[in-house]
Amino acid sequence: MAAKTTSLKIRRRRLCDSKCSRSSLPDDLLVQILSRLPVKSTLRFRCVSKQWLAFLSDRGPYSIRYLRPTMCGFFYRRSHLSRSWQYATFHPYKDHHFDLDKLTSHLPDHRNLNLLDSCNGLLLLGCREDRSYKSMIVCNPFRNDEINWVTIHMNAALKQLPLQRKFISAKLVSHRASRSFKCLLFFEDQQLNELGAQSIFWCTVLCSNGGQSHHIYQLPPHVPPPFHLYDVAFDNNYPKVCIIREDKKDHLISSALNKRRNGRVRSLMGVSRGLAHFAFCDEHELHIWTLEREAGKRVWKPKHNCSSQPLIKQHKESHRHHKQEGNERVYSILPLGFHPDLDILFLQIEWRIYSLHLGSGSMDEVAGERGANPEGEMFLFHPFTMDPSLSLGERREYQMGFPEMIR
Repeated sequence: MAAKTTSLKIRRRRLCDSKCSRSSLPDDLLVQILSRLPVKSTLRFRCVSKQWLAFLSDRGPYSIRYLRPTMCGFFYRRSHLSRSWQYATFHPYKDHHFDLDKLTSHLPDHRNLNLLDSCNGLLLLGCREDRSYKSMIVCNPFRNDEINWVTIHMNAALKQLPLQRKFISAKLVSHRASRSFKCLLFFEDQQLNELGAQSIFWCTVLCSNGGQSHHIYQLPPHVPPPFHLYDVAFDNNYPKVCIIREDKKDHLISSALNKRRNGRVRSLMGVSRGLAHFAFCDEHELHIWTLEREAGKRVWKPKHNCSSQPLIKQHKESHRHHKQEGNERVYSILPLGFHPDLDILFLQIEWRIYSLHLGSGSMDEVAGERGANPEGEMFLFHPFTMDPSLSLGERREYQMGFPEMIR
């Protein structure tokens, strides 16, 4: 009887191993399937067999880090200095150290490329020419194949901007487990009327799955969070923008901020856990709001606020100040970016970068430089996700330009 039971167990084990063997599916297909599952479900599959354990091991080629990629670090540098981009790792990716110059050394005209944005494993790089860009490159620096980039050529209207038009910024939009991407270029037009000079902000969009087509959008008006309680002036007149995804569609969210006479606030708009977030910080307080759906409408709701003084107290530098208001010292506290998947805000104090955990209120130093920041300058900051499985498709070149109506 015991021998029969043992034989039955062996047969069941062999049957289970044959059914669960991953060798029946190509690795690339298996990765695409697993990447669509929750992290916990994927982790449970490591218990299926030794093959699955090795396949999904932390150091394996298809680590859970790659199957459900999230932010592993960020690139940063000072805006006014012609230095190379520095890279800072973020837990649990402390063993990953990247050199942007080496990652992009195989790209055409790589010495003249500048990092403009990053999104879900892709980098957007621009080749500068005068007041605009002559071309841009979207690449995945961790693809194993030799051709891991596409080129976006700018037409003459984009290369040679009229004097009243100014290039502001560029954004890249891509989604996990998708081969398509969108490139958005933002501009400011200065127009004169009876009231004086007026700024009009708008963007042009290239969709990779739409070929050479492009669309013009004037930035949609959205009511910013109720900041009228604070007699402050925001850091600049440019609207804050971010892109959220609802019902399988991308929506551009914009907040045009009003200026006040006294003081100054540093503000930031970004996306975390699929929701638009807005942060602003003055010399006294940090406030964070989220844009949520309520009765079919988008409504700003307060999420987090805290005093700036505990943040300054934790600051590891010598607490140099950049200006005096009476006997009170005022420090540069600048929000830089939101973690895409965690309740974490990255902020800058002087030239140090910290991660502020909104749930616990704890703050950890993650990167930066020593020294005072007397002008309150902000680092250029781009979160980075490593995703070797992300493909850009077969097309290698795109065209981008303005329609006749706005030239």
